Amino acid sequence: MRHLFTFLLVVFAGFAQAAPGNPFETKPDFLPVGKAFTFTSERLESGETQLYWQIADGYYLYKQRMKFEGLAEQPALPQGEAHSDEFFGEQEVYRQGLEVKIPAVPPVRSSWAGRAAPMRGCATRRSR
Repeated sequence: MRHLFTFLLVVFAGFAQAAPGNPFETKPDFLPVGKAFTFTSERLESGETQLYWQIADGYYLYKQRMKFEGLAEQPALPQGEAHSDEFFGEQEVYRQGLEVKIPAVPPVRSSWAGRAAPMRGCATRRSR
């Protein structure tokens, strides 16, 4: 009986080492970027453009990584929440949502549709 137990232990250990990764580890399941960070914009009567990112639970955007191309100056961003990031150190982040107003621009560049607003976000580690 003891030999059978030892044999099964060795076989199981061999299979566990042959399998990629840890078979008992649950890998995080991340949302697609478009679902984790839903972006909408609205042209206001004042000529300004209101940008809004709805941020899914467990995800966040880095304040310092927000850039707005094609503008003479970057818009004022609200204060974010302090966050200690394992890769980027101390950061300000936005959770749940972010609203930014872009000043009115001349008619030639009046639409934000298709314009670039590079950003970087992240998810807290989680598994489903």
